[in-house]
Amino acid sequence: MGLLKKFKRGIKKITKPISRFLDKVVPNEVKPFLPYAAAAVPFLAPMGIASSMAGRAFLSGGANLLSQLSQEGSEGDFSGLSALLAAGTGALSSPQAAGKLRDFQTIGGTPISDVAVESVNVGQATGLEGLKNVGLEGLAKTSEGIVGASKILKNPFAEGVGLKDVGKAAFAPIAQGSTDLAMATARKALKDYEDELAEYERITGEAQTASDAARRSAIIAAMTAGQHSQEVIDSVLSNLGLKDGGVVKMKDGGIMDLGGKEMDLRGGGFVPIGKKERADDVPARLSKNEFVMTADAVRAAGGGDINEGARRMYETMNRLEARA
Repeated sequence: MGLLKKFKRGIKKITKPISRFLDKVVPNEVKPFLPYAAAAVPFLAPMGIASSMAGRAFLSGGANLLSQLSQEGSEGDFSGLSALLAAGTGALSSPQAAGKLRDFQTIGGTPISDVAVESVNVGQATGLEGLKNVGLEGLAKTSEGIVGASKILKNPFAEGVGLKDVGKAAFAPIAQGSTDLAMATARKALKDYEDELAEYERITGEAQTASDAARRSAIIAAMTAGQHSQEVIDSVLSNLGLKDGGVVKMKDGGIMDLGGKEMDLRGGGFVPIGKKERADDVPARLSKNEFVMTADAVRAAGGGDINEGARRMYETMNRLEARA
């Protein structure tokens, strides 16, 4: 574990200055679109730039990494898994990938391409060799799918290409971009929360411990306001190790553990945590003349969607405060 921490610190020494530079030169209005642009690189980048598997992997992984480092609150932090997935997609987007992957398939240790009998196929291999062949064939077919999607996205108005085909081809880059944007939103929420806590401690001279529950609440509030779906929010919390951060598991009930402190919602805010609705198990501070909405009211504001309702409540609060 010590070596891993040292390695991460070493990497951050390199990525942090890059992140700060990108944060300054990339306009804030452009940043939310970068994850989608990076996810589209394997599908839209011309083959003249890089046609080999290694070249496409480097191009796609690099675009993903730069996109992550450009986001506000990155401070050099990034998801290695996301970058690796992008690099893998890039490698499979090479038109050479399917053929090269099939070249590694064997029967009895002999490459299938060298087996003389025409009736021999991948399914004849057994045991570990068979599993290897099945995996390689799966990757080869995935590569063919990515290459096919790339052709559609590069020429969506080609004869025989319908709207459904374009939608299916665009699904993978849109999903990747949405996930990366959600992670960036979560990191920004964490940074803002830590900065606010540090400022409070500086002003009051009172040292406080930031609990996982408070971090989790800050992320959920930010991502809800950003209109991310509950599924995406849960996935991001899980990736950050905050899915059940500092709280009793909901299925077991119990009062939320907020480190002995109440939630300070005097400035307004959505309460996404707790055992269940109407349980009154989340302690929160209020001030004179403030107004609290029930969960039913929030849900109704969103037409049945609690997240949409919270977003609209925030909009209403901000709009009315601006008129005060």
